[in-house]
Amino acid sequence: MELKQFQQQALARIKKYLSHVRKEIDDDNRKHASGDAWHDLEKEFSLGQYQEKRNGIERDVPNFVLKIPTGGGKTLLAVKTLDIINEVFRKKRTGLVLWVVPTTAIYRQTVRAFKDRNHPYRQHLDIASGGRTLILEKFQGKIDRFSPLDAEENLLVYVLMLQSAARNELVQKDLRIFADSGGFQEFFPSEDRLDQHEKLLETYPNLETFEESAGNWKRQIKTSLGNTLRILNPVVILDESQKAYSATAQRTIFGFNPSIVVELSATPPNNSNELVNISGRQVNDEEMIKLDLHITRKGSLDWKDTLWASVKKRDELEKEAIRNEQNTGIYIRPICLVRTERVGKEQQGKGYIHANDVRHVLIRGGIPAEHIAIKTSEEDELKEIDDIGGLMSRDCPIRYIITKQALQEGWDCAFAYVLAVLDKTHSKTALTQLLGRVLRQPYAKKTGVQLLDESYVFAYREEASELLKGIKKAFEGEGLGDLRTHISADDGFSGYKQDFEPKEYKIRKRFEKVAKQIILPFFMIKERGKWRKLSYEMDSLSQIEWDSINLDMIFSLSLTERSINDDEYVAQLSDDVRKVIQEKRIAQKETGGVVVDTVFMAQQLADVIPNAWVSYRFAEKILNKLLDIHGQLRVSENFSFIIEESKRVIAEQRDALAEKFFNDLLSRGSIRFMVVSKDFGFKLPNKIKVAANTEYLRRPDGSPMQASLFELVAKDSFTEGLEKPVAYFLDEQSRLFFWYRNEAKRDYGIQAWKKGKIYPDFIFTVTDKKDKDRITKIYIVETKGDQLVGNLDTKYKESVFDVCNRNAKKLPSDKIGFALKYNEIEYEVIYGSQWERKLSELFAPTSISNSSS
Repeated sequence: MELKQFQQQALARIKKYLSHVRKEIDDDNRKHASGDAWHDLEKEFSLGQYQEKRNGIERDVPNFVLKIPTGGGKTLLAVKTLDIINEVFRKKRTGLVLWVVPTTAIYRQTVRAFKDRNHPYRQHLDIASGGRTLILEKFQGKIDRFSPLDAEENLLVYVLMLQSAARNELVQKDLRIFADSGGFQEFFPSEDRLDQHEKLLETYPNLETFEESAGNWKRQIKTSLGNTLRILNPVVILDESQKAYSATAQRTIFGFNPSIVVELSATPPNNSNELVNISGRQVNDEEMIKLDLHITRKGSLDWKDTLWASVKKRDELEKEAIRNEQNTGIYIRPICLVRTERVGKEQQGKGYIHANDVRHVLIRGGIPAEHIAIKTSEEDELKEIDDIGGLMSRDCPIRYIITKQALQEGWDCAFAYVLAVLDKTHSKTALTQLLGRVLRQPYAKKTGVQLLDESYVFAYREEASELLKGIKKAFEGEGLGDLRTHISADDGFSGYKQDFEPKEYKIRKRFEKVAKQIILPFFMIKERGKWRKLSYEMDSLSQIEWDSINLDMIFSLSLTERSINDDEYVAQLSDDVRKVIQEKRIAQKETGGVVVDTVFMAQQLADVIPNAWVSYRFAEKILNKLLDIHGQLRVSENFSFIIEESKRVIAEQRDALAEKFFNDLLSRGSIRFMVVSKDFGFKLPNKIKVAANTEYLRRPDGSPMQASLFELVAKDSFTEGLEKPVAYFLDEQSRLFFWYRNEAKRDYGIQAWKKGKIYPDFIFTVTDKKDKDRITKIYIVETKGDQLVGNLDTKYKESVFDVCNRNAKKLPSDKIGFALKYNEIEYEVIYGSQWERKLSELFAPTSISNSSS
């Protein structure tokens, strides 16, 4: 398998780094060899800050990430990296390699490829070992055993799943990998030589031992696989490493006493050591992924129409693949992946699209049963395919794979061309999980036939805007989102900027004391004599009297003649480096009427009615009434409109009922706006992490912000509306102590009677006019453009803030949570045309004194 140019460049970088590490070790700098070598190359390779790690015996462990997007050949790069490790770092071709994977799918694919002597992966492993490679497994109770001679004379590649290795002290005895398996005695002293056991423990103090027997202080080491791995100081290859950053997983991996750890990931976390960062553009330029991506949103309400559209496309692809094989000899059998709503045996026949329903429809439509496989956690029909060489074998008949979540990651078959998403309620999530499965180009090389060099998605009843959001999110999740919207190619940089290791910023020194004292209140509810945070689902939604919902507005809807359309889009990698992909609508096709389906409408109403029985009852009542009034054809033409209007009317009344219940509890004292303890109030963060290449907000004159809580405020955390002008205004006020940009989903959020929390835009503090060291007020501010004045969201936030203000003023300062003299807290919604005047009033001496009195 010929290496692509970006792969060759990546391996050259790895070799240079490991050569520097080896030199540091040879110069007797064993304690910090990996970090010092990294620092030597920081400027040359534009590397981020290195995170030193130590293994279970406190030795320095070189550890780095190969950031490689979907289709970029991460396993090939890993086996070639292993060859470099043996040549440059370890300087030997034998020993133990621990190849850790997170899922069964990846495990099977990896083992199958490694054991096939004709597979390029195995061939490169044999190059790394000089032809002496042994592939071993630890899987579902199976433990392949080996001897010291095996480890001395061969390169042992031991493949195991992360969940098998994930150690927890409380369940240690249940993990068989750490058990005394009885097959590794040759690696340890004999049972009667406890003195030698103690000597070995001096070198490897983290070895597992048996409990001390009565009167015997000497320990006996367990002859387990886990202990054997520890004394062999393995090379660790960590696939999908982003899944292994929990404290338990990291403790387990480095507890194997590795000599080096190489991580493979399309989306590594911020605190990883990225040595190699390959962009989606590079992978696409090397013809390794199928782009363009064609997305069709089916207008029909019958899921079978979406299914048959995907079948038609797959058939078209197979005909083209046969013609291409006749001309080139290259075998391709296009596969269609079908995502359904339900897969479990007990879930069939309950109104959802089930995997067996799809199978039966395909078979009744003439698709041979042997062309179809179901892949779920309970039913894995692909397992049998492994025995005949896998999905890409000429002997494999599979054309359709039906799943729900089992293919969401790690599953790899470049023959997958078509994705049919039949999940009515979570298709955006499905796209995010499954898109990467259809992006890989067969044999990592374009065919030259456009139809076979692109990929296809058919989505059932998904809104176009949501569909494209899902596509963009999926590109990022597969490591193809290296061109983010806030990154631009400036400063003469011709490629794409990388997300380097983030920098940590602490609160400015002069604000520390006050910031630590501030604890902001939440709405709390009393339950069984104790206070807890208000929950929308538990405390509001569960109390709705659904029978009090009035449906007359729905019954009186005016229904008109309408046409039903399919929308077709194409998603491409954009030429604009500020975008991940660009999309364009290429067709809109009229499809005629749709089937009026009570079950479908009930599932859609589930967005606003959590009880399935109630939503079905409402759907049935609405449709029966409208069918009586307008007839089948008119209701069919307006079905989507009816559903959306029903959701709107029901949601408005639901929210009104929830507000009434909320206010009733508030008036009785069962709900309060307060801080119960430090654990039940919002505290300002004492530090933040910001990517090193993040552009930060400056004043209009180019000078740094002076009064922000943190020295750096990311520019891309501000929208193009009022937020920047407000930040500029606040930063120049003489009576401002500090201001903080409150981040949605991360910082202070207020839960009231509607589902979503309110995340205000700013938190800022105001000082006394005479005494600038005394804080007199804390403001919580939400900004809104003029176009949003009077809309439902704005009215809701105003109502909630009004409740917050009324109730905050009733509490003494110690109940609000900040230990300041003469303090107050106030919540404000500020509009576009009035924002400067309103903020000026907040800083005016009269405003402060009046509200303080």
